[in-house]
Amino acid sequence: MVVVERGELVGVQVTSVVVHGNPAWKLYVDGAANQRGFGVGIVMVSLDGIAIEKSLRLCFSTTNFKAKYEALLTGVAMVKKLGRKVVEAFSDTRLIVRQVKGELEAKDHRMQGYLGKARQLQSGFESFSIQQVPRSKNTHADSLATLATSSKKGLPWVILVDDLLMPAEAGLMRARIH
Repeated sequence: MVVVERGELVGVQVTSVVVHGNPAWKLYVDGAANQRGFGVGIVMVSLDGIAIEKSLRLCFSTTNFKAKYEALLTGVAMVKKLGRKVVEAFSDTRLIVRQVKGELEAKDHRMQGYLGKARQLQSGFESFSIQQVPRSKNTHADSLATLATSSKKGLPWVILVDDLLMPAEAGLMRARIH
């Protein structure tokens, strides 16, 4: 059963989804830092198949690894804010996955701060796991992170995704506007 409530999620007015029961949420994260900007992509999926996507533009300069940590920290915070107690996180960044798992240590002072925050957030769950996935299994989060780097600051975003059922050259063009 799904209940929709009005609320605030990570500083943005949204409609939040509350799922009864205690399913594990899958969390796919990625970050991007390139010549156009810095962004984060997050895809949260419940066991019931409910997906919440987030593309965040970072309004500060950062490195690629730090953008990827920003994605993980923001995604975990969002899952926690939704009241979930069990999360399985996925990233295509081996360094971050191995650091969070305790297999590698963070040497840089700032990376140690990110790692400490990740461990602090994960301790708030009944069950938390993170695993590395191939890039081919994380393309959705990667696309959302890249999308965040592609637009100018200050522009409001409304992105509608729909299906075009036949080619335009076939005659009648139908584009639905919501």
